[in-house]
Amino acid sequence: MDSMIEYGDFAARLASTRPGADKHAIRFTGTAPRWELLRQFQEEWGYEVPADADAWRHEPVTSPDLPIPAALDQWWALPYNSFVHSPRLYWTNPEYPPTPRPDPTGYGTSAALPADSTLVPAGADRRVCVFKAEYEYCNEWGYPAADAGLPDPRVLVSDSDDGWLLQARSISEFFLQLAVHRLPAHYGWTVHADDDTDRIVACTKSELTPLGFLPWRELAQEITVYGAPDALVFHDTGYGDHELTVHARTAEALVRLGERMGVNWAGRIEPPCAVTEGPRGLGFRAGDDRWEVLSVSAEPLRSERPQPEAPFAHTSPLTALTRIDVPDEGPLVATGYEDGILHLWMPESGNAPLEVDRRAPALTALTSAHTTNGPVLAASWCDAGVSLWDIESGERADLGLGPGIVSVHLSADLRLLVGGPDGRAVLQLDADALWPAREMMLSLVSFEETEPEVPRLLGELLSHDSKIAEQAFTALNELLTPSGHLRPAAILSFIYLTQIGAEIGVGAHFCPVRRRVLGLALRIATAMHTETAEEPWLTASRKLLTSLPRILPDLLHHPNPTTRTAAALLTTALGSHPAPPDPHPEVAAAAALALGDATAIDVLIEAGWDRADLETLLDD
Repeated sequence: MDSMIEYGDFAARLASTRPGADKHAIRFTGTAPRWELLRQFQEEWGYEVPADADAWRHEPVTSPDLPIPAALDQWWALPYNSFVHSPRLYWTNPEYPPTPRPDPTGYGTSAALPADSTLVPAGADRRVCVFKAEYEYCNEWGYPAADAGLPDPRVLVSDSDDGWLLQARSISEFFLQLAVHRLPAHYGWTVHADDDTDRIVACTKSELTPLGFLPWRELAQEITVYGAPDALVFHDTGYGDHELTVHARTAEALVRLGERMGVNWAGRIEPPCAVTEGPRGLGFRAGDDRWEVLSVSAEPLRSERPQPEAPFAHTSPLTALTRIDVPDEGPLVATGYEDGILHLWMPESGNAPLEVDRRAPALTALTSAHTTNGPVLAASWCDAGVSLWDIESGERADLGLGPGIVSVHLSADLRLLVGGPDGRAVLQLDADALWPAREMMLSLVSFEETEPEVPRLLGELLSHDSKIAEQAFTALNELLTPSGHLRPAAILSFIYLTQIGAEIGVGAHFCPVRRRVLGLALRIATAMHTETAEEPWLTASRKLLTSLPRILPDLLHHPNPTTRTAAALLTTALGSHPAPPDPHPEVAAAAALALGDATAIDVLIEAGWDRADLETLLDD
């Protein structure tokens, strides 16, 4: 998949498409933003119109008995309409032209609106024009005949107990909502809550934001969807098969969400139907600034399991192995397994192998090469994820290349061959774009560890036990807070504190003290910025600061608002260019603070920031 998408912001995205909302409809001029949001959502979950698609045909009606809303014809005509080109994803039947209920043909079973219904004004036409039905007509969706002359009327859903209920604020919003309830179930990684349902539901309601739709009613379900990073949580208060289901764009996103909720559900993650049913050829996506596509071919690229046994015991079968010599350190052995685990091992170090990644299902391939930038390791997983590590700096890049990739080969000139049984492609990688923080991290590697407890405390900041994380922060705050002169350990810790505070890199995990961690990093940055001593390690710290502005622009446009907030505050600490306008209130307040707006402090304090940390920025 491409970069992470924060679906906690989806409600704001949806609300921004409703500039013309009124009581009964959304004006015709307002439908285009919702079609665009539909296109974006389909693309985010991996839908592409198949090259051999047999489109569902419908014949336009020249003189219907009732007007047909313009939004309905617009939807049929969308070139990226996933129902028209892939109807099997939806398990619904269209009705075009829409047919009224009660149905004069006798096929449709739903009745008209009852006389006492408040869904239409008194004396209005009580019929409902049905344009969509559940596969076996257990539910039907339509708009009031009284609203047929509107360009984008409300949508009602039939219910066996309650007659007709309001389902969506408009036809265009309904089709977006329908895609939300269909595509993630096919393209996403899935987990169903079990004995931990009550705890997950409580966490969902307290920490996550609904997408902004009305509850989805189908087959006795009443589902509210909540947004999370790269994931959607479906909570059913009706009578469906599962009270709570989570679909995610990657298995890794599911694992992280589980960790955030204190649940280990890695063992019950189900792969996408799109994976288990097999890809339609090599569906890899075009390059971004990190890679350029050099060639694409239909020639298969075989994936061979390694013949040697794993160099150490592991319960899951070995699926991939590579070895590379690291200058001044000796050989590095990387092994991958069917359970998705990646181990790294330095045989000459005397240390045990280290688990550096875990994704479901299988790790399919490993490759390594000595490049002009140093040794590089690449790995691929069944979910089409390919990751590359710059070994000397430890920096990592995740590439969303699309489905069908089960084999990877890397050459010294940073050309990456990827592919599988359905084709192959050659990509030219750009090291600077892949690892923008590489030089920064290398500048830290040379620092000696002056306080042995600091690395342990940094790790404990990411503990699932809030008490341990709180104690670790208190200790680090006492050790590293600038007082007079900076300590070398503060410089060593700064990059890790920043990543934890911004929820990126090594810090992209649950942290109950995240804002206070970044506050400490901001105080250290301010001190680094003003320190005048001429010691060698301080010279290196100033070099570190000068490299940070190269990274901030990307962070300021990151989909995660936590990351954007951190970047906006860092621009204040470093005197960099101000952050751009942002719709998220916390990010907007951080950007305003960068411009010297002291009133923004109150907004940030309400969000959980410490006043002293923020006032330090203004004082600077």
